[in-house]
Amino acid sequence: MTVIVLAIDALDAGLVEYFDIDSLRLTTRGQMETFAHMQDEPYTPEVWATIATGEHPEQHGITDEGLSRWDSRLVNFASKFTGGLPLGMRIKLGSIARDKTGAEYAVGDTDSRTFFDDDGRVVHNWPGVANGEELAKVWHIMFDEPDHTDAGFERKMYGIAAGKFAWAQEMLRHNVTVAGVHTHLLDALGHAYADDEEKFRTAYQWVGDWVAQITDNLNEDDDLVILSDHGMVTTFYSSEGDRGRDPAIHSWRAYAASTYDSVPESVFDVKEWIEPRIREFVDESETLELPEDQLRQLGYIE
Repeated sequence: MTVIVLAIDALDAGLVEYFDIDSLRLTTRGQMETFAHMQDEPYTPEVWATIATGEHPEQHGITDEGLSRWDSRLVNFASKFTGGLPLGMRIKLGSIARDKTGAEYAVGDTDSRTFFDDDGRVVHNWPGVANGEELAKVWHIMFDEPDHTDAGFERKMYGIAAGKFAWAQEMLRHNVTVAGVHTHLLDALGHAYADDEEKFRTAYQWVGDWVAQITDNLNEDDDLVILSDHGMVTTFYSSEGDRGRDPAIHSWRAYAASTYDSVPESVFDVKEWIEPRIREFVDESETLELPEDQLRQLGYIE
């Protein structure tokens, strides 16, 4: 009895229909209302933290100085003054700080309550909630690695995304009530290929194939929810809200689809919408006894 929540960054409600990806439609679908706070367009860490908490960024804290988390106190303090800079510039400055000081960066985690916090609920790579270093890694590849080739960029991005979808599918084999995971593939490829309809269509079809595979593995009492934080402006598809806007920036067409008979209307509504649909957790685990003496001899534990 598991609810799988796929947080597919930049999955565009208009492009799902334009590319005609039937596996992404599920039982119910619709465009979600999203928002912008720190920047002019919806911003990934802010929106995903809002989806998980139901709170505005000023409440959950994943904005401006709450966005960065360095393992160096000095670098972390300095990062508080870069919140208003473009993301690409922030990544480049962060790369200089990492090279000069050895500090490591991750997106900060909110202290607010999320719909992942009760027993039996698991989350992986959700910006503002868990594994913030994973998004930082993707941003580093997008903005900071020199001499990109199409092949190398796609190999890295598809490889990372495959691990996230595989994790979600694996959770269906375990005793969890809700499992959420975020993938940044469509955002990364959207920024790179907003003017290349063939490559972007291929990315949507690839995501659709993974969703179809996960859907096929659902048991009778399992459910699937797909969410996005925003879409992507492209040269080959537009709606009224895209007029006069440059390609490769975030659109306002956030998306939701589910195997239920409804979807949330706004990113602020997701927590309140999904909580009643999560089953009560029954702990069926047994105490694991590891051979500590052997592990100590091998050097795995002290």
